[in-house]
Amino acid sequence: MLANAMALDPFFSDKRILILDKDPKEANDRTWCFWEKNEGPLEALICRDWSLIGVSENDQLAPSPILPYKYKMLKGATFYEAMKKGLAHSPNCHFVLEEVTEISPVSTAASASTETAGFLKNGHTKVTTTSGTYIAPRVFNSIFDYKPLLAQNRFPVLQQHFVGWFVRTQNPIFKPEMATFMDFRVAQKGNTRFMYVLPTSTTTALVEYTLFSKDRLKKEVYEAAIVAYLEEIKAGDYEINDTEAGSIPMTCYPFEQFNTPHLLHIGTAGGWSKPSTGFTFSNTQKQIPKLVAYLKKGKPLDQFPSKDRFWWYDHILLEVLASDNSRGKAIFEGLFKRRSAPLILKFLSQETHFFQELYIMSAADKWRFTKAFFRVLGRSFN
Repeated sequence: MLANAMALDPFFSDKRILILDKDPKEANDRTWCFWEKNEGPLEALICRDWSLIGVSENDQLAPSPILPYKYKMLKGATFYEAMKKGLAHSPNCHFVLEEVTEISPVSTAASASTETAGFLKNGHTKVTTTSGTYIAPRVFNSIFDYKPLLAQNRFPVLQQHFVGWFVRTQNPIFKPEMATFMDFRVAQKGNTRFMYVLPTSTTTALVEYTLFSKDRLKKEVYEAAIVAYLEEIKAGDYEINDTEAGSIPMTCYPFEQFNTPHLLHIGTAGGWSKPSTGFTFSNTQKQIPKLVAYLKKGKPLDQFPSKDRFWWYDHILLEVLASDNSRGKAIFEGLFKRRSAPLILKFLSQETHFFQELYIMSAADKWRFTKAFFRVLGRSFN
C-alpha cells in the first residue's frame, strides 16, 4: 500500500522503489474488513458492504444501524492484483520475489571504497535476502516478530486469533443486510470468545470463531466451535468453500523503539494494528497518507509520530482484559447496549473529541477501569 501511494505521487518519480516479498501475492489468503464513511479510495475493490452490524445482548442478536458508516469487505487477492497493476505502470518500482532474512544498519567503513563511502555518507540500511543484499537510505519493514513481545511483561499482550469458514448452507439462515460483529452466545470458558459472521446471501457467509486472549488454540477447537454454532442456528447441511485463519497481536508495546533514522517498521510490525480490536487495514489506510507527507519533509524516520491519547485508552482496556480475560463479553455487550454503534465506531476510528470519549468511557465498569488506569500509569514511571 505504501509503495503504491509513493508510485502515484510525482514527488517520488525520481526515486527507485523496491518491494521485496517471499510471496507472489496471488492467493486469496485473507479477508480485510473495515468501516468508513462514503466511498473510499478502494471502493471499486469492495466485494460487499453492510449498513447494519449485530452484537449480542441478553441472549439475542441486536441489529444496530451504523450510518453514516458502512462496514466493507475486501478480499486479499483482489487487493493484491490492484496494487500490482498500479506498480506495473511505474517504471521506478520493482517487485522482487525474495525472502528477507536480516535488516541491519550500515555505516561508512574505513575499508570501503571512495565511491561506496560517498554513497553511504548519510547512513543507510542493509537488507539481506536469500539471494543477495540491498542497501537503501530509507527502508520500510512490515515483517512482524513476536519474540520481543514475549520477552517482556511490562505491556499486556493478547491476540485476536481466529479460524473462519466460508460456508454455503442448506437452510436460509443468514441475514445478508447485517454483519454479525460480535456474537457472544458461545461458551466463554474464561476468555473473550465470539462468533463473527459476514453474510453474502441468506445461505452463504464467512463464519469465524474469534478470541481476544493470550494463547492460541488447537485448530480442531476452533472448528468444533464453528460446527456447534452452525448447528445452533439450524444451518442444516453445509459445504465449506474456503477457510482462513490468523492471529493479530493486541498490545501497546512500543514497536517504534526499533526504528532508526533510516528504518521504519510499518503495519503490524510498526504497531499499526489497533491494540484494542486488532484492526490493522483501516489504521494503515490512515497512516499511509501521513507517512507519505512526512517523507516529503526529509526528516529522520524515527521521528514519525506513533502515539496519541487513544494509545492510553487501548492500553487500559488491554490491562482489563489481560487481568481478567472473561470480562470481554460484559464490556463489549454493555458498551453497544448503552452507546450508539456509530459513536463507538467513530471512537475506534480515533475520530472523537475528548468529551465524546468521556461519554463512551462512562458506560464501562468505572471501578475496574480506574484500577487498570492506575496500574498502567504506575508502570509507565518504572
